[in-house]
Amino acid sequence: MDPDLPETLEEDCEKLQAAFDKVVNTVESGYVRPISPEEQMAIYKVVYDQCTFSSGNAPNTIPDVLYNRYGDMVTRYLKERRFESAGMPSEALLRLVVRRWENHKMIVKTTVKLVGYLDRFFTKHTSVDSTSEKGLRCFLTHVYTPVKEDLRNAIFQHIEREREGEVVERALLRQAVMVFIEMGIGIEPFKVYLTDFEAPFLAFTGQFYQREASKWVVENSATEYMKKAEQRLMEEAQRAEAYLHRNSEKRLIKVVEEKLLADQQKQLLEMEDTGFVALLRDNRLDDIARKYSLFSRIPKGLLPIAKLMYEYVTTEGKQIVQKHSNSPELCYKAYTKDLLDVHQKYRSILKNQLGDNVTFQKAVKDAFEAFVNQQVTSHVKGAPPGTPAGKVSSSELIANYCDMLMKNAANKMDDDELEDVLEQVVAIFGYINDKDLFQEFYRKQLSKRLLVSTVNDDCERSLISRLKMRQGAPYTSRLEGMLKDKNLSADWQTKFKGHLAEKKISFGFDYSMQVLTTGCWPSFQIHTLNVPPQAKAAMDEFAAFYDSGTQSRKLRWVHSLGTVTLDGLFNKQKFQLQMTTFQACVLLLFNQRDVFSGDELVEELNLPWEEVKKALQSLAMGKFRLLLKDVVEGTKGSKGVEEADTFRVNNDFTDKSRKLKIPTVVAKANLKNSQQVQQSVEDTRRHAIEACIVRIMKSRKQIEHPILISECIAQLSNHFTPDPRHIKKRIEELIAREYIERDAEKPSLYRYLA
Repeated sequence: MDPDLPETLEEDCEKLQAAFDKVVNTVESGYVRPISPEEQMAIYKVVYDQCTFSSGNAPNTIPDVLYNRYGDMVTRYLKERRFESAGMPSEALLRLVVRRWENHKMIVKTTVKLVGYLDRFFTKHTSVDSTSEKGLRCFLTHVYTPVKEDLRNAIFQHIEREREGEVVERALLRQAVMVFIEMGIGIEPFKVYLTDFEAPFLAFTGQFYQREASKWVVENSATEYMKKAEQRLMEEAQRAEAYLHRNSEKRLIKVVEEKLLADQQKQLLEMEDTGFVALLRDNRLDDIARKYSLFSRIPKGLLPIAKLMYEYVTTEGKQIVQKHSNSPELCYKAYTKDLLDVHQKYRSILKNQLGDNVTFQKAVKDAFEAFVNQQVTSHVKGAPPGTPAGKVSSSELIANYCDMLMKNAANKMDDDELEDVLEQVVAIFGYINDKDLFQEFYRKQLSKRLLVSTVNDDCERSLISRLKMRQGAPYTSRLEGMLKDKNLSADWQTKFKGHLAEKKISFGFDYSMQVLTTGCWPSFQIHTLNVPPQAKAAMDEFAAFYDSGTQSRKLRWVHSLGTVTLDGLFNKQKFQLQMTTFQACVLLLFNQRDVFSGDELVEELNLPWEEVKKALQSLAMGKFRLLLKDVVEGTKGSKGVEEADTFRVNNDFTDKSRKLKIPTVVAKANLKNSQQVQQSVEDTRRHAIEACIVRIMKSRKQIEHPILISECIAQLSNHFTPDPRHIKKRIEELIAREYIERDAEKPSLYRYLA
């Protein structure tokens, strides 16, 4: 023995060995307290005395000797209990390793209390492991390393049995996995677990589910496959929670998703009867939700589904367009109703089954834009036989549907139902490229409703406010101006009545007017009608009154929009007749004489023959024949009227009703009116394109041709999608008018001319 070491060192080491052996035997016998506090203090004092012994170099040597003896004791005890794991039943191996590990932790924990002063005096100030780490490392070297592969395989066997439906002892698996987790604690945290268990386990899981997926995809429909995949994912999440480390769950689920979903996605989506298109076709909502829920878990897993949805919705929408194109008559109500139904269907699917996912929202939006902007080729409903088919845009058809809705729906729907329909209509409107065309059609129809029909202000404002929220205030400013004019006209009417009462003026009949702002309302044809003297007096009085209350405003009378209620006496029966101003003026002339020809009426009224013709057709050839037509001798009687025909009052006219509304003759085919609106919109677009070009050039000063084209399209696309060829024509026009010029050396470069 080294002369510098104390004589009692060997004796004290034997005491330590004896105490250690007692701890081992007691722990393995199942006792909770392997050593009494008195024995523990006695051994601790022995270690303390040796470490604090002072003699030459002894203080630096004694702790090292004690530390090595401690390591030798742990190593010897582990070697004495070494076992052969190869060929051992999996459950027996799991229980043995778990028991050995639990015992070893208790032995090390107790022994560390005996030699604890070594950590304070020696290991803390050197580069060696603490006594606890030393004990764990010994187990790692002499027990864990030789059996880790067999232990891991035993765990895998139990997990595979559980995956195949057997019941296993999860608590035992949890303890066995904890061996891998705890083996690196204090040494290299989780490295042992990640390397020796998790990585092989994920590979093992991947192989298992690759086999499962290959089998399922052959044996099952896509629906059954997805149900099984959903169940497996839930089971793996529960399995991870039960006996894996908490950080392993995400990686485990990712492997399962890759093998069950990502690798089989194409085949699952394209199955003939249970693929995604089939689910949409058959409206199998639960299966759609399941597919979305599962494929949303994998990276970019929704893109292929969204593509299929886009293609299917586009096809379904084009079928609607084709159906109405092939119909003998085009009905705007049926067409728009079909659009609303298909939109409601997919809006519901988006909300309830697809979680309002933006990828699917874009797919549906693109699909609707693809077919809603196709023109419907068909005969307009009510067109005369032989009328050639024309092309009608969705803008016009949807505007007509809105017109019908505003006229009738308020009386047939409750508020909530109407609001829902308006929301859907505006959503369909959002897919239209030619929003300016819709605006013009809607404006013309709104003007007729405000001037001729009884309108529901709340309904009108509700629709306009929705359009305003989608398109902005400039888009609806003229529509709002029309409603404002309606209210202002009521104010003018009240003031005018007060004026008449104050001046004690009476016309002998009730008279009212509508004052329209030129910029808000559609342009109307102005006729210089020779009105009856009584009406002329009322018009002059109101014009004078209006001029006295306004500045720099001029009234122009639009007689074609007026209505008149006359009292008529036929066959000693009195009737109240509601009709247009033109009809009334024609009828009142027959108070002067009995017979008028068509050309005489034209001269008397100072109206074009076409307007007089419409009035005569409704009065002499319509439902209520207040006039009779005399056929010119030598000519064949026709269903129409000619300028040479003569007309007289039908004194024998009778009807059960005393209040009659005389219908007007309206061209059944609206193609001409539609073409006029489209031409008006085209003219407006030319100005809009030019204004846009000038704005861009003014801010940029100079710009390349392709950039100018793209910026124009971007700025104007909120109202319509301009054709690049039209933009190019407008550029040429602006060059000719010297607003911009081409660069002499680079023709594709434009410069702004101040």
